[in-house]
Amino acid sequence: MPSRRRILLLALGAALAEPCRAIIGGSEDGTPPDSPANRVDPNTTRSPWAGVGSLSVVIGTLQQREATYTAAALDARHVITAAHVVAGRDATDVRFNLNYGADLSHRIDAAAIIVHPDYAGYKPDARSGVVHDDLAIVRLGESLPFGVPFYTIQRTPVRPRTVITLVGYGASGDGVHGRSVAASPAVKRVGRNVIDAGFRDSDGGDLPEVYLFDFDGPDASANRLGGGSLGNHIEATVAGGDSGSPALVPAARGRWQLVGVNTFVAPRSALNQRFGGFGGGVLLYPYVGWVNSVLAGTAG
Repeated sequence: MPSRRRILLLALGAALAEPCRAIIGGSEDGTPPDSPANRVDPNTTRSPWAGVGSLSVVIGTLQQREATYTAAALDARHVITAAHVVAGRDATDVRFNLNYGADLSHRIDAAAIIVHPDYAGYKPDARSGVVHDDLAIVRLGESLPFGVPFYTIQRTPVRPRTVITLVGYGASGDGVHGRSVAASPAVKRVGRNVIDAGFRDSDGGDLPEVYLFDFDGPDASANRLGGGSLGNHIEATVAGGDSGSPALVPAARGRWQLVGVNTFVAPRSALNQRFGGFGGGVLLYPYVGWVNSVLAGTAG
């Protein structure tokens, strides 16, 4: 008989995943109590997340609106995000916003968009139910200000049960009621989760290239994979605007490194914003070569 984990992964695949749209935190009635306001990271120059900015992308047939997503700085001229956020867009439709010491302190137009060559649109893989290769790098029209932190990619595979920090500009809410606060390009929130499972390369490689986590509630009834909650005021999921947000781990000398880019939630319903839902994204270690080629200007 298939294991509980195998059944859940098959169920995830059958339901299919959709782009992630918020940092959803714990319950206001939990212990300790939580709220969307508690998850806000102040827009200071001292924040370790000051290099995580929002992406404003022009949408609509008349291009009269902007959608909010998330990206993280790789160096002074490049930020990484999800491919489904920017694929098919003109660079003139995309702007990277920093909140470095003030709300929307720097608004920098994109100069070029480089989508991973294996990304074929937001089409979940028939076997896993998730989208592979959902990565893009935006080359900026001017350099980021001095002092903004950059995030290097961890150069070793991610271990199972790794705790990841999620930083995004999406909507917010709580695990009982779901989304209740709209996304804002000037407000980022922070939470954590644990990588519970991985999906191997859809092209036959040996390394996992997509990760999965569940959103654990205060009791075991919402625990779908792995261990229990990190705590009502810590556990979070991605659910508008968190597509492209980084999954980070601590590194030496107080720095933080990238291990992934958050790209999806499941199931395909409002339940993905509540305790018991799933989230995940693309692991970056298998893509280090491609990222380096983009930063060096040698990508085809």
